[in-house]
Amino acid sequence: MELDIEIEETTRPSVRYFLTDSEIGNACRAAEELLASHGIDRDATAAALGISPITLKSYSRGVATVSHRRMPAVTLDRIRDLAVDAYWRAAAWPYRQEIGGEQAHLTPVYTAHDCTGLVRDRHPHPLRMREIADKLGGSVRVTWCADPRVTEVPPLDAMAALRSRWRIGVWQLRDQFEFLGRDDADDVLCEIADCDRYSLWSFSTEYRPWLLQVTTSQVERLEAAVADIERGDQIQPWESATARAMAELEDF
Repeated sequence: MELDIEIEETTRPSVRYFLTDSEIGNACRAAEELLASHGIDRDATAAALGISPITLKSYSRGVATVSHRRMPAVTLDRIRDLAVDAYWRAAAWPYRQEIGGEQAHLTPVYTAHDCTGLVRDRHPHPLRMREIADKLGGSVRVTWCADPRVTEVPPLDAMAALRSRWRIGVWQLRDQFEFLGRDDADDVLCEIADCDRYSLWSFSTEYRPWLLQVTTSQVERLEAAVADIERGDQIQPWESATARAMAELEDF
């Protein structure tokens, strides 16, 4: 008999945002529950992840159980992607009705395009399309609307605009690192965001229950790092405009 006894870690990482082993297991279970609510069972999830159902089960067990295994960060990212994809697919259906024997949307439909202009997804929620397009270095467009006057994508509010800038910066940095043959982009991103690898995913999602709101300073640090790389420089220590102004005043 196994007991699911949760034991909190005694050492805390030095970063601001991090997940404990217990929280990693909780995140795995939450993703499985979201998938199950949309008709995707553990066997199907495991197949999509390329692992066995037994391995997936071990990731969600309590940290004190013999069968517990720590889920790799890339696998946690992937299962959360699968769960969020299922959520957004289901979220689109209430906006459709049958017209002339076909399912038609009642609201504008937006498309997410990648950096080459190819359509990668479509959905009635512009934020979902913005997330996908940002991660591909692309754009969002209105592809259909019953009202022909609707041709523009709704503007982002301040918080959503920060998340969009963050995702675009992440894509730019990873693209530059790939071009340079470097594989440490995630390490740099974690340093910029002051987070561990398990928390990094949450800064880029538009699924609110799992969202970590990125801050202005995090976005500015990322954009400064991208600018340094594009100039061919080493990534420089970042300081805010306010800090620079204060430093300049001290020189007088």
